[in-house]
Amino acid sequence: MKNKQEWFDQKVADVSPEIMSEVQMSADIIEKIDLILKKKNMTQRDLAQKMGKSEAMVSRWITGFPNFTLRSLTQLSVALGEPLIKLA
Repeated sequence: MKNKQEWFDQKVADVSPEIMSEVQMSADIIEKIDLILKKKNMTQRDLAQKMGKSEAMVSRWITGFPNFTLRSLTQLSVALGEPLIKLA
């Protein structure tokens, strides 16, 4: 039996490039949300209130790997006062 690290490394190697890209993009967005919250001295609760969402919803967005929609990204950008994604 392989050790846990070898098993994990094999599972990661088996993930498609599309899934890896999606996970990385979600992580980048989550990191940006966290940075903006810190910069503006806001909490997840503040963001939830500003968006009219539950704290649980905002927490899921920030602590998991959510399937962001254009609508949710737009709502987050407006509530944070900064764009989360810039298209060239």
